[in-house]
This record gives sequence, C-alpha cells and structure tokens, in this order.
Amino acid sequence: MNPAMRRTGVIALVLLGALIVQVTWVGFFEHDDYDILSNTRTTIAEYEVPRGDIVAGDTVLATSVETEPGSTYDYQRQYPAGEAFANLTGYKSRIYGTGAGGIEAVENEVLNGTSSLLFLDDFWASASGEPKPGGDVHLTIDPELQQAAYDAIAETGSQGAAVVVDPQTGQVLAQVSYPGWDPTEVSSNDGVVAEEAKNALDGDEDNPALDRALRDFYPPGSTFKTIVAAAFIENGGDAESMVPAGNGYTAPDTDHEITNADDQCPEDELTLKEAFKRSCNTTFAQLCVEELDDDDIREMAEAFGFGEEYSTTAQSVASETGDLSAEAFRAQACIGQQEVRETVMQNALIAAAIANDGERMAPQVIAEITNSAGEPVQRGDEDSLGDAVSSSTAEELREIMEAVVDGGTGSGAEIDGLTVGGKTGTAEHSTEADGDEANHGWFHGWAMGDDEDDSVAVCVFLDSYGDGGSSKAAEISGDLMEQALSGE
Repeated sequence: MNPAMRRTGVIALVLLGALIVQVTWVGFFEHDDYDILSNTRTTIAEYEVPRGDIVAGDTVLATSVETEPGSTYDYQRQYPAGEAFANLTGYKSRIYGTGAGGIEAVENEVLNGTSSLLFLDDFWASASGEPKPGGDVHLTIDPELQQAAYDAIAETGSQGAAVVVDPQTGQVLAQVSYPGWDPTEVSSNDGVVAEEAKNALDGDEDNPALDRALRDFYPPGSTFKTIVAAAFIENGGDAESMVPAGNGYTAPDTDHEITNADDQCPEDELTLKEAFKRSCNTTFAQLCVEELDDDDIREMAEAFGFGEEYSTTAQSVASETGDLSAEAFRAQACIGQQEVRETVMQNALIAAAIANDGERMAPQVIAEITNSAGEPVQRGDEDSLGDAVSSSTAEELREIMEAVVDGGTGSGAEIDGLTVGGKTGTAEHSTEADGDEANHGWFHGWAMGDDEDDSVAVCVFLDSYGDGGSSKAAEISGDLMEQALSGE
C-alpha cells in the first residue's frame, strides 16, 4: 500500500471514530434534549391543522379554534358546551395528551386524522402536500337532556349520576356525572394555565374527573330487588304469586334482624307485586334464603350484565354481586347491600332490557363518524347482547314495576299519558359516613307510550343524599323520561 493510500485510510478511520464518539455522546448524554426538540416539532405539526369536532345534535362539545397570528401553535382546543359534558369529551392537551377517559381519548385517531376510516382524506392530503385534517365524532347524546339531568342533580346538592337510554337501540341519550368540570383550561396551549388547571382538577377532593356513571359503583339498595324478582319469576313465579312478608326477618346463622324502612309490610304474606310495590326488605331476604339459591341470583345478575365492562366514552367498571354462598350474606345482598356493587349505567340497562321485552342492547354513544367534508365514514351499529329474561318474564316485571310508580314508593316518576315503571332504592353508605350522609338514593325505570317502540329507560343515582333520596331520584327520572319522549 503506498503512503498516500495509507494516509487516506488513517484519516477515514479517525473520522469514523469521531462519528461513533459523537453518536454515542448524543445517544447517552444529549438524547433528552433531542427528544424534547423532536416532540416539540411533532406537537407543533399536530396543531397546524384543526382537530376534529365532537358534536351532540347541533351542539359542539369540543372544537379547535385558530390562535392569534404569530402564536407557536396555530390552533387551540376548546369545550364550548361546558362542564356538563366533560365526562363525555375528556380533554386534549398538548402537555398532558388525551385524558379523563372521554371521546378525545377513545377516538383520538379519528379526531387527529390518522384513522384508516379517513383514508380518502389521507390520499388527498398526500397528493396536495397539505396537512391531514381530523374527522368529526357525532354522539347519540341529546344535549338538552344531558344539561337537564346535570342541572337536576346539581340542584340536589349531592354528587351523583344519571343515564338515559333508548331500550330498542341501546343509544345513550344522556350520560351525566356530577360534579363536572371545564376541560378548556387543562387543554390550554399556555403551559402555566394548563398546569394550574390540571393540578386543581387532580387535587379536587370531589374528584370531578371521575365519571360516576361508568367508572365507579355503589351499593344499589332496593333497586337490586328487580334482579331478585326476575330470578323468582324465571323459576316459576309471577306477579300474583304469594311470597313471605312481615316486618322482621333473621337469616340463618345470624342474630341480625332485617327490617323494613317503615314497618310497611306487617302481613305474613303478600303478592310479589305488592311486596315489590312496598319494597319489603323482609320479602326479598326470605326469597333468597328459602326459594332461591346463590346460583339463581348470580346467574340472573350476570344475565342482565353483571361482570361485564361496557364501552361508551370509556370502559366501565364491572358490577358485582360479591359472595352469595352463605345464606346470611345472600339475605343482605338481595336487598342490595352486603358486597353488591353496581354502576349507574348497569342499572339503567336493566330497566332498558325489561322495557325491551327482555333483550339487552349494548350501550352506544357514537352515532356516526364523518370526514373533514362532513361525509359519514362509519355509523354506530345496534348490537344485541342477547336475552336477559324471556319476554313473558319481562312482561311480569313491567307489571310489578308499574305498581311501584302507580301509588308505590316511586310515585314521583309518574308521567301523565305514559305508562311508567321502576324501582326505588335506598342504600347504606360506607361505615365511615355519618348521619344523613349514610344513605344513597336510587331510581331505575322506564316509560313508554301506546306504542312500545316509543320508550325510554333511565337510572338516577344521588350519592349520600340522605332521607328522601330515592323519592328525589324518582322525581328527576320522571322529568327526564318525559323530556326524552316529548322531544322538547
């Protein structure tokens, strides 16, 4: 090898070594700086085009608006509908990403334009060299009904939730969680504003970012008697069957006496319809010890959806019955206490299945997805989850639920000109609660016109309302069902 080639080889090796050292140095010691720069460029690019809208009816729940000229980011995410819809939308922040389990997270790829559903937008964006716009997500939510439910719970002074469902389709007309919050400041492009808002949200002891309709569950109280009644009817009973009553019952292997709220069931026996109407704790505790076993109750609860997670804006927690093996446990569970825990969504879907002749429909909150030109690229599908009970059992359940509203504990849900059925529930709170805060208030039910296809189902939950909570929940439910069916 001649001297010139040798010198060239040495120089090449030195340069290669220098390159390796530089790459190694950057990889180990300066990668954070490069990651930050890369992420910043990615975020700036993401905010160069408007993110798709989230829409309910004619109401825009989430949208991107142009910022002032010269701003680092061309668009800013805003939520003009306010706090009543935050559990549906969640947030989209340049700092915190998508959060709070709403549509912003669930349909992020549609909204940011990367979904395969938007392939035509992708093609034209590639051909023109323009940034790809996002698609819009249209919800099944009735915005006026959502706001009405939110305001009604807010007026009670209690935390709570409400779900309104179309029994035939599973479309969710309202999915409310109170208290709410405004996602706009968390989504601010101003890092200081966003950080203060996020810290305030995370530090709020009322936990407004928790969707109480989906993401938490509670003892359902006497609304669980609907499950027990269904199991009894499926095992050969009916609305007119005679069942045990009385104002006190002590389950085997326990000294604890189960009583009724107001000594309202002094007779030794009543019809199932009358016991359900009066909400006799003693009846349903005895049925679950003397007539039904743990498999009967658990299987009926599962048939209605216990143990399942539902996905609407986010995946719900699964409702559960807990341990039903011991008779003493089962007696308490069958009045909606012990280890039974249920979501507001699940309780609404039980009422919906009964109104729908026993057939369960999967809850859905997305009506359709459209591209940047407003053209539909996907529509929400109706999805049957099978029959929870037979149509004849559903008919018997509607009969006993009508009695609750027609002069029973749920009379506050009565609506002129409509057939209404339901079940109230009062549930003890945790052992840490004191006084009036020890009681939750529940109502789940349905309403229909002369045409059974013209129907709606509802559940309203008032956390720690105290005395009269179930009556107030029934009243709110009646107002919501009337509004839903009137279309006003």
